[in-house]
Formats: sequence, structure tokens, C-alpha cells
Amino acid sequence: MNESSPSHCCQSEIHRTRVVLAKVGLDGHDRGIKVVARGLRDAGFHVIYSGLWQSPEAVARIVADEDADWLGISLLNGAHLTLIPRVAEALRQVGRRDVGFLVGGIIPPADIPRLRQHGVDAVFGPGTTITEIVASCSARKSLPISLDDLIDRTRQRDRVALARLLTLASDPETAMDVRSRFPEVGGLSGMRRIAVTGSPGVGKSSLIGRLLKSFQQQSTSRIAVLACDPQSPVTGGALLGDRLRMADSTLDENLFIHSLATPSGTQGIAPALDVMERILALSGFDLLIIETVGIGQGEIAVRSLADHVILVLQPQTGDSVQWDKAGLWELADLIVVQKCDLTGADEMLAGLREHLVRADGTTVPIVGVSSHDSAGWGALFQTLSGSLRVDLRSGSPVTEDGVESDLHPEVQHGVPEWRA
Repeated sequence: MNESSPSHCCQSEIHRTRVVLAKVGLDGHDRGIKVVARGLRDAGFHVIYSGLWQSPEAVARIVADEDADWLGISLLNGAHLTLIPRVAEALRQVGRRDVGFLVGGIIPPADIPRLRQHGVDAVFGPGTTITEIVASCSARKSLPISLDDLIDRTRQRDRVALARLLTLASDPETAMDVRSRFPEVGGLSGMRRIAVTGSPGVGKSSLIGRLLKSFQQQSTSRIAVLACDPQSPVTGGALLGDRLRMADSTLDENLFIHSLATPSGTQGIAPALDVMERILALSGFDLLIIETVGIGQGEIAVRSLADHVILVLQPQTGDSVQWDKAGLWELADLIVVQKCDLTGADEMLAGLREHLVRADGTTVPIVGVSSHDSAGWGALFQTLSGSLRVDLRSGSPVTEDGVESDLHPEVQHGVPEWRA
């Protein structure tokens, strides 16, 4: 693909268009598709990049759950006549044969008619510019929508209807109508909500991915994830990449992941998140995990939308003065120090346990974890399950009756079931 980007044109038409980009099969090269992702973002699209080595079935599920308008498949391994028909069939199985379908790669011209027979709208070869791709994506028109029908299908746990309803809840043109159908008095039907927040790059998505695996292994609960990523204040575009860290769980029927573009000035959470929570509750989810945009000092809006807030930190990101003035201690129910294999982790954990006391004299549980060597995850899962609390003085988990356990936060253990 050509790396040139278009000028900022036609923003009123394309700023809400959602595009899923995927690499299917064993092709391990993703430089080209990342260039396309950046180009589409700069042109005002909301781009969900699903990562390498995706199966056709996983891609179709992502298209359904993300309410994509377009799907772009990149192929460089010569398997287009094998994989594209499988993708088309998988899209039919999930009820999304209506999605716009683009294929990029080294495709022999003689094979293009056969790809079109499987619903491919356009094929782009080497040298195609971002401007040409933008023009193709901008041409598609939305299908008529019945809000009553979507709500009824969402109640029946239809994933396609659910994803479309979430999109309408965040669209300024339809948000008020959707909100009127989901008044606050409707409640959340017992759905529990966990928010994961922290600064950019601290490891929030990786933490959620690990939690999802553990909850899924130990429970049959239905889990939803709303992942907030920043939206450009200049173009309205967004690169929604949080689900990259959660890809292993894509095909689980009890898991629903939806990415949200989040404008600046909204304290790290997408607009209409309160309405989206009620929509997910209508669809029968037991647990909702909210990932905020990477946030800074004083951004605590998520507190009112979650039952439990996890604040994620990492070593070498400030001292006790920074922590005290950040304005985040008041919202955290649990602090997780990620990347504890890095230098300075022990000092950070010790400093937090020494300084972290709320104004009312209470303390916040602190757990250190590392994705590199799996340390600490057992203690984190135990803490979240409610079966253990963390003794802040020693860092050792203790049982609820106050007797010290032999579990240590830096040792991995079995994962208890999440208790509703």
C-alpha cells in the first residue's frame, strides 16, 4: 500500500464509519495493514485492528460485535481463494453479510471475479493509495434501522442487534432517542461493573485480557467489555486497538467486546456509557469490564459508572508527591502495579503501601503483577473474587477472619470463581 494520506475531507460523511482490519491465516507481516489503519484514522474513520493470525470465524465475530461498516482483509500468502470464501461464510453465519468487504494484497487479476462472487466489494493491490481506499469506504450507505426491533433482538441476546444499539447510543443523531428507551429507573438487573483505569501504556488491556481468561476458566458468567480509546480532536478518527490484548477470547459465546471512540474532555470514558450499561444489562450480561482511555490527574468520572475501580500503575512513573496530587486515590478500590519484573517495582510497592491512606483513614488493597513471569496473578484473582483481602502492612493476603494465609502476592495460584 502507498503510505500517502489524504487531506481531511468529507468529515461529516465518514467520521463515524467503523472499519475492522484483519490479517487472516499464517501471514506474519503487518506493516502494510498498520499503514492503512493509520491512514484511515487520519481520514476520520474509527478503525479496529484485530491483529495477526486471525481465523475467519474470529474475524466475523469481531465484525458483528464491533458493528463494523467495513471489513478489510490483508493477504500476502496466496491463500485468498481458500480463506476469503471461509470469511464470507463466517460472516453469513453471524448475520453480517451486509458488511462492506475489501481485500488487499498480491491478488492475480484473474482471481478477482471469483472473490467478487463471495461478496468482496473491491480488491487493492500494491501501490494503492490511502485516498483510493477512503473513497471506496466512504461510498457505502447504512441500512434502515428499526429501534424497536433492535431492542427486542437485544433482549433475546442477538449480538448484531446489541452492537448496533451501542453504536446508536453514541451517535449524536440517535442518542436521545435511544436514551429515552433506557431510563435510569430500568436498573442494571444485577450486572456487576468493574472499571480499569490508569495512564497510557500502563498495561490496562493486558490486565483485562488476563482477567477474562481467568473468569472464563472458572465461571459460566456472561462478560462484556467496553474498551475506550481516544478519538482525534482534529479529524474525528480513532485507532481502536485495545482488543488486540484480548484476542484469545474472541470466540467465547459468553464474551462480548466492543470498542468505543472517546472524544477529549470526557474524562477517559465514552459518551452515553451509562446508557450502554443498561443496554448490556438488558442483554443479560452478568459482568461488565470498562477500560478507560489512558487518563491523568483529576479524571475520576468512571467512579459513578462502576461498582469497583481498579487503578493500574507501573514502576518508574512518579513518586509519592505525584501519587498524592493525582486525584485518583479517592476512586480506586484496588491498585494493581503492572510490569513488576521492571527495575524499581519493589520500591514502588513499598512506597505505595507506606503512603497510600485515604482522608478517612482507610487503605486501598495493592497487588503487584507481571505478565512477563506470571507473578502475582493468583493474589489479584483472589482479591477480586472477594475470598481474600490484602494486608497492606506486609503485602500478604489474609483471610476475612484475619488469619494470615500462606499465599503471597508474587506467587501464582488457582483462580476462584467470581462471586455474583
